Amino acid sequence: MSKLFAHQFSRRTVLGAAMFAGASWLLKSCAADTATDSPQGSGQFVAAVFPGTTETLAREKLAPEFTQATGTQVSLVPLLAFEQVARLQASKTNPPFDVVLLDDGQTNIATSEGLIQQFPADSSENTKNVESAFLSTEGFAPIFYAQGVVLAYNTERIQTPPTSWEALSNSNLSGSAGLVSMNSVLGTSFMVELARTRGGGESNIEPAFSMLQEILPNVNGVAANPGALLTLFQQGEVDIAPMWHNDAAYLKTRGIPVEWVVPESGLVGARYSMNVVSNPRSSLELAVSYIDTALSDEVQSYLSSSPYFYIPANSNVPLAPEIAEQLQASNLTEFMQRVSILDWKTINTQRSAWIERFNREVQA
Repeated sequence: MSKLFAHQFSRRTVLGAAMFAGASWLLKSCAADTATDSPQGSGQFVAAVFPGTTETLAREKLAPEFTQATGTQVSLVPLLAFEQVARLQASKTNPPFDVVLLDDGQTNIATSEGLIQQFPADSSENTKNVESAFLSTEGFAPIFYAQGVVLAYNTERIQTPPTSWEALSNSNLSGSAGLVSMNSVLGTSFMVELARTRGGGESNIEPAFSMLQEILPNVNGVAANPGALLTLFQQGEVDIAPMWHNDAAYLKTRGIPVEWVVPESGLVGARYSMNVVSNPRSSLELAVSYIDTALSDEVQSYLSSSPYFYIPANSNVPLAPEIAEQLQASNLTEFMQRVSILDWKTINTQRSAWIERFNREVQA
């Protein structure tokens, strides 16, 4: 790999998040300590949220619905899942939030360390409407929404629709491939699925790293996070890449010539849940009410429609028609029958080493 190519990798990996912040509506604020209506420490209800689409969704729909129902203002703190867990670990007796939003992997860590508490489902009216596969088997809060990993491609530059992850390593690839850092759930999910296609999986990532060496000659950008990957697509620097299904659908609404497919190896998914922290800042009652609002028909319908296109947890809410058609799932039950959820407990024991190796080999 040329020095220039290596420099491109290094620069994009480090600056990907900043690129995206200035180029898309998805990030209204990347400042990790910026709250919505008041500063932390004001005594108001505080909820952590992912920067990007989820933060926008919370500001536009979830927080207003909660405030209308309870009369309580919400301070939203945009942080990635691992950052939320780190802050809870640093302040277990005086947590900075009432509610956190975590992926399956970080939920596993938070659960094992006692950072979150079990959810009183009998106090949540909307829990009864949650798809059974989205309910916790350990007594914690239900899943809030889900995403699927798909293969997105620029239809103007890639004439033959790809059908498998092998397309990324095709020596005749007519466009430039993109990847996303393994610091992200998307990046790790993609690598595990890549390993599965060659006989590996959560316990054996080696086949994915072998295939990574085949893919790298085609790669023109490695994004720091999924949002930065969208920017690379929008700027025409990347033409094919693993992507969240809803991000690919969003790009289409922006007029980007993009399509997406579920690889023939199958659909791998990721789930995200809100949970009440141990020793919440405000009260257990308000925290439960906030999560209950997130599971309501109104909020779930909002997150499943354009431009968000998430997979809703509420079984009363249908998948967006364009998503249902692409995923070949007419409802949430069919989606769960099709999707594969990774074993994050196994992944967590190795993930740090994987991330270090990925960064080292990508920038070599």
